[in-house]
Amino acid sequence: MRFLSLIIITSLLFISGCCRDCADSFIIQGFVLSNTDGSPCSDFDIKLEHKIIESGSFNDFYQDAAETTTDNNGFYSMEFDRETAIAYRISIEEDGWFPVLEEISPELFTPNIPLDYDLITTPRADIDILVYNAPPFSSEDKIIVRLLKEFEEYSTCDTEWRAYLGANVDSTWSCIIPGDIYIPYISIDQTDPENEIEIVDSVFCPAFETTEINIIY
Repeated sequence: MRFLSLIIITSLLFISGCCRDCADSFIIQGFVLSNTDGSPCSDFDIKLEHKIIESGSFNDFYQDAAETTTDNNGFYSMEFDRETAIAYRISIEEDGWFPVLEEISPELFTPNIPLDYDLITTPRADIDILVYNAPPFSSEDKIIVRLLKEFEEYSTCDTEWRAYLGANVDSTWSCIIPGDIYIPYISIDQTDPENEIEIVDSVFCPAFETTEINIIY
């Protein structure tokens, strides 16, 4: 009888230990995809960070929780210790792509049950806008130029008017936009106020490349 009781107690301790181990882990997994065509992003480094409470004190800074790299299908999976966290965030920083940084509520995690969390990334493209006054020219020559589309956080470009006056105009400004899209722009030659010349056009900007927009008047 005593031997049987010992077996039962040992079994309960073993099961309890297993459950405790399960409860001490969180798992997050998903796919990283390009927002241009939904293609998988392989070999992307992903980091998960958390804010935790240590010794009863709240730390107002993020600490590393887990890191991994996506496979050929863009899939990632991270398993990490369960701690008393008040915030999580996941990030991607990859050359040629806009950074990804998203906050994740701790309430979404359940011990030992994978949290499916896909991430969408945006490739970048560089633009050089060249404005050039070709001869014959005069000091009265004037043109105004602007881009016609904004991309919120995925861009350093703006849609403000830029004015150029005078004979010797040879100016370039540069900015960054999402790749693999068309960017529309407008130019208005105001040299003759009674006969302004307006041109509206667009140019395709491939990802990972620098596209030149030449505005010659």
